[in-house]
Amino acid sequence: MKSKIILFLIIVLGLGLRLYKIDIPLADHHSWRQADTAAVARNFIKSGFDFFKPQIDNFIPLHPGVPNKERLFLVEPPIYNSLVAGVYSILGVDIKWARMVSIIFSLGSAILLYLISKKYFGAKVGLLSAFFFSVLPYNIFYSRVVLPEPMIIFLTLGMFYFCLKWLQSQSIVHYSLFMALSAISFTQKSFPFFFFLPLLCLIFQKYKFSFLKQKKLYLWFLVSVLPFLLWRWWIGRFPEGIPGNLWLFNQNNIRFKGAFFYWLFAERIGKLISGYWGLPLLVLGMVLKPKKEGLFFHAWAFSLLIFVCVFAAGNVTHDYYQIPLVPIFCIFMAKGANLLLFDIPEKFSKVLSRLLFAVCCLLFAAFGWYEVRGFYNIQGGVDLAGMAVDELTPKSALVITGDSNDATLLYNTNRWGWTAGYASEYPNSKETIEKLINLGASVYIATKFDRNSEFGKYMIDNYSIIKESDQYILFKLTNL
Repeated sequence: MKSKIILFLIIVLGLGLRLYKIDIPLADHHSWRQADTAAVARNFIKSGFDFFKPQIDNFIPLHPGVPNKERLFLVEPPIYNSLVAGVYSILGVDIKWARMVSIIFSLGSAILLYLISKKYFGAKVGLLSAFFFSVLPYNIFYSRVVLPEPMIIFLTLGMFYFCLKWLQSQSIVHYSLFMALSAISFTQKSFPFFFFLPLLCLIFQKYKFSFLKQKKLYLWFLVSVLPFLLWRWWIGRFPEGIPGNLWLFNQNNIRFKGAFFYWLFAERIGKLISGYWGLPLLVLGMVLKPKKEGLFFHAWAFSLLIFVCVFAAGNVTHDYYQIPLVPIFCIFMAKGANLLLFDIPEKFSKVLSRLLFAVCCLLFAAFGWYEVRGFYNIQGGVDLAGMAVDELTPKSALVITGDSNDATLLYNTNRWGWTAGYASEYPNSKETIEKLINLGASVYIATKFDRNSEFGKYMIDNYSIIKESDQYILFKLTNL
């Protein structure tokens, strides 16, 4: 009962930390990717629910030269987006509800992490695992983003948990849940596939080489992989809706170069995720000799190391690609913390060990927050510019956003349209504006606008200004 009360308090703490700035506009860190995820959910409300044809707001081709007139966005099956849309249908379209869906999954992950850790190491390590998962600043931010990752972490932890339960009990209920969670997980991002290695460790620990004779394992594999294959077959019929992804593997041959190791192991793992002072606990937990858990947790960590190496460019470019590392890091940190708090070796000073734990916690939280606090800042003017378009133009207006190919501003206008700017296939130019007007564009909005540039003079000379402030400028391109 005491453990349950402490776990409840940890979950309450985690919830409180994740509510920070929950209602700010969607213009924070990595909003370019969040905007597309959020747009799919909102368009399920605006255009009607079609699970097999999720749509974003942007008409810009996902592949250069391949028109995407339906605005399709075919990545993982839109399960997370569908759940958000379901909440929207009840509570109204508001970005805080999408963030709340992610938070609920994250808190569920903390509970599953407790249950998995408790099974092998006892309640103390389980509680410490949930605690670290709840308070790591990096994880706090990425537990409330409008991305499918928090849901996928919950699904994969559930997959591990019910695999453990099934191997122990042989219950058909546990087996069915293990199979269902595996099937959903594998249809989502690529990293769950790398978890075949730790799953194999669990299965081998139970059956040894006789696992090859277990018919249920073949059924599990078939049922788990088939939905992924069917989804890939389906979206292959609509290549215009599939974002380019080959660059994620090894763009610029980054894999195993100095920059690869620096960005992944120093900047991301050492500084951003661990806040420097989480590393002693992490390393201490990793070097402790495995006991009844066997190689399961080390295989879990190793499988993610393989993932990082395979998708080298993606991991170097995007810090949210390292979200899958957090659960296993928290388990190892908990093992290290348990050694300093409770299982203190005779040669260790009890006072100094516990003091070191307190110092590590204080400093990783402080330095982690120092790195993450800027993630909550919104892009200047984007919220006000979006509000102006939403208030001053018809709902049917098609918008050109002139900042860049980032869809954040377009999402905040609550309109469909095109992203045009300095980093887009459609740059700010006379030719682009006239081309998009012919396609139906009726307004142009930008938070970055140079009146003295050739393009700026063209816009001012040829189109009327609906509204201008020190944050944005809004042009009327056609009669509204």
